[in-house]
Amino acid sequence: MRNYTHLLLDIEGTIVLDKLYAPVPGAVEWFNSLAPRGVRARLVTNNTTESPDDLYEILVSKGFVFEKSDYFTCLTEAVVRMRRRKIKSCYAMAAPAVKDYLRRQGIEPVENSSAQSILVGYDPTLTYEKMNMAVSAIIENGAVLFTLHRNRRFVNEKREIAMSAGPIAAALEHATLTRAVVCGKPERRFFLDAIKGWDVPEGEILMVSDDPFADLVGAKRLGMATCWVLTGSQRDPKAAEKIAVKHRPNYIFNSVVDIPA
Repeated sequence: MRNYTHLLLDIEGTIVLDKLYAPVPGAVEWFNSLAPRGVRARLVTNNTTESPDDLYEILVSKGFVFEKSDYFTCLTEAVVRMRRRKIKSCYAMAAPAVKDYLRRQGIEPVENSSAQSILVGYDPTLTYEKMNMAVSAIIENGAVLFTLHRNRRFVNEKREIAMSAGPIAAALEHATLTRAVVCGKPERRFFLDAIKGWDVPEGEILMVSDDPFADLVGAKRLGMATCWVLTGSQRDPKAAEKIAVKHRPNYIFNSVVDIPA
């Protein structure tokens, strides 16, 4: 494997193990050694349970050293896209921290079908009634459907495999015959925003993630090199066989600490 001087790093399942944010063994030391060696690294996350500010503080408390300018989240991208559409209200199928963040950004969370938008995230209290509310808002009120990402599953705070936002968004799309606006990885715009200011070709950037189906395929489509680490929800290397050859990861490692960056 060649050495890369510019890295995009997923967070959960990549540098931390789960929703308890326990660092992958050796990841703090590995990450903090990058900058002194001249390697630029930016964290890119589809986290849907914490506000961007809260997650930053959590990671710093675990020992990771980085600036907020090197940290991109799907939630901040969602707010940008809602503002462009002049959206003022949102029915958020998401954690309380996400709703609080929306409110602080001037987008009022509402609990009825009058909402101008629907935002799909991680909602551990999701019910059939909530799904129906979202369907009603889209069909009867013309609400715009946003999803923070299309991830299939993740490792929750109990270290169990759990369904993520992607299947929920897909169900709403199917029920309403609409297409969701995807805010996070693997969307092209998210990646392009994440590498702004890096005056290097996409082929000189390595994207590292535990998700070979969404994160890494999206990065590969932009021409980036990709690396799959087996510390998250996808741990069977044979799963790569399900991906089109041209989109398969360039590298597979057991952990980020094994990457010779």
